[in-house]
Amino acid sequence: MKAGWKNAGGHLKSEEDLLSMTKVINHPAIKKIKTKLVIQVVLLLLFLFVYYDWFDGNKRPLYANLALVAGLLLYILNDVVGYVSLTKPVGAANLKQSVMHYLARVKRLFFFSVIVACLYSISIILFFTSTIIFTKEKGLVLMFCIVIIVQVIVLSSKIWSKWIKSLKQQIKDFNLDDERQV
Repeated sequence: MKAGWKNAGGHLKSEEDLLSMTKVINHPAIKKIKTKLVIQVVLLLLFLFVYYDWFDGNKRPLYANLALVAGLLLYILNDVVGYVSLTKPVGAANLKQSVMHYLARVKRLFFFSVIVACLYSISIILFFTSTIIFTKEKGLVLMFCIVIIVQVIVLSSKIWSKWIKSLKQQIKDFNLDDERQV
């Protein structure tokens, strides 16, 4: 064990490497979020440029086109704001207050993300159903699509809730540490 300890970590990190490692933007989770964001934005913008021709936007009412474009842009804006907000460190007097501020930020992001996802889903449904004459079968297909969308939003909410619960637990742990010190 002693030989393993001596052989472990024999090379020292430079000060630049240490600074790079401690930046939030270099965290692996943030890199995954950034990659997902870039792919998502590119695909959504591509959809925005082709929807009018590919999905007969010219045959749909103006309100449906406006709703789709507004919903899509709002969705992209929410994702970008969320990413920027998550990568911006929270500076407070101490670590506990920083986590509390970060929790408040994540709760706001959660709230707006769920609302924007609902609005975006509604805009897509509105666009694609704006010129449809509904039959029983088409109504069932629409209901199936709505159920899937609701499930995706619920799943997303559970992921956000798990993250919020984790942050709340961290704050509770700080409170326990504070009680022990007293």
